[in-house]
Amino acid sequence: MSKYCGIDLGNKHTSICIMDSRRQVLKEVEVATDSAEFAKAFKGFRKLKILVEASPLAEWLCTEVEALGHSVTIVCPRKAKVALESQGKKKKTDRRDARNLAELCRSGWYEAVHRKSAEARANRSYLTARKQLVEGSTALASSIRGILRAHGLRLTARSDEGTFSEKVVTAAKQLPPLVRGAIDQLLQAYELLHAQQRAMYKTLQSAVKSDPITARLATIPSVGAATAAAFVATIDDPKRFSSGEKVASYLGLVPSIYQSGETEYRGRITKTGDKLLRWLLVESAHNLLSCSKTECPLKEWGHKLEAAKGVGKARVAVARRLCILMWTLWTNGEEFHAESLKQAA
Repeated sequence: MSKYCGIDLGNKHTSICIMDSRRQVLKEVEVATDSAEFAKAFKGFRKLKILVEASPLAEWLCTEVEALGHSVTIVCPRKAKVALESQGKKKKTDRRDARNLAELCRSGWYEAVHRKSAEARANRSYLTARKQLVEGSTALASSIRGILRAHGLRLTARSDEGTFSEKVVTAAKQLPPLVRGAIDQLLQAYELLHAQQRAMYKTLQSAVKSDPITARLATIPSVGAATAAAFVATIDDPKRFSSGEKVASYLGLVPSIYQSGETEYRGRITKTGDKLLRWLLVESAHNLLSCSKTECPLKEWGHKLEAAKGVGKARVAVARRLCILMWTLWTNGEEFHAESLKQAA
């Protein structure tokens, strides 16, 4: 008789529920989130079918539990939430969630999440670490600008007037010593974080150039090393998608839709899937439309859409097409070759 298990995974404690095909609960226990505790909890059971929601610890859990001879499936927490809430919103506990996941496992009414390769997980960790440095340096720069603005000083965007740090030092000379000292401390922290994130980006560029897939994706105008690396690390296996449109939908770059009877309307993009990659694609689209000097049909199309529907919608639409283009180049093994607008016409 098959046995099913639901695990509600927590940072410190984990709830486990094991039941058979007749829905009889065989074991319910809460243990510390630890390898040895899992081994004790599953002692006496063989080849369990286990369900766990996606989380930062889910991949680690899979490795530990599968080493005990069981099979683990990761499910999307957003989709599992619908099934879990159907059991009652007013009584939500870790124990009930574990039991409901076991029920879900027994019924088979769930959609498994793709489990990324070890290389993809390592690359994602690197990109996440760099993102924290970028956000930190950006926040410090904004704080410095805010303090200067409070004293009537604004920094210009002109590059010929020096770097950001040089412009801050020049502007801060007009401030009282106490305020100038505070800005100096913030500026030192900013320069440290900025230097670290630039060093990480150079390492990322070297890794992208040495990998044939990311190097091919980086031939697309305005697609940098971070975007190419994030795309490969997030998608991991392009064959799990039948088309580039499915990838765009997976990343939440398609409009939401509501349809009921004669009523149908489309809203903003769904914003499901990976937030980091979606942001990087939108930034790449912005650079293509605003900064890139490479002329290509996609840029021309984006400018026409920008004139018709505005900057925001054009940026997202170009990001969606960039996503489709990157998946296409990945699957067919080709490089991007920019045509001039005259040739494209």
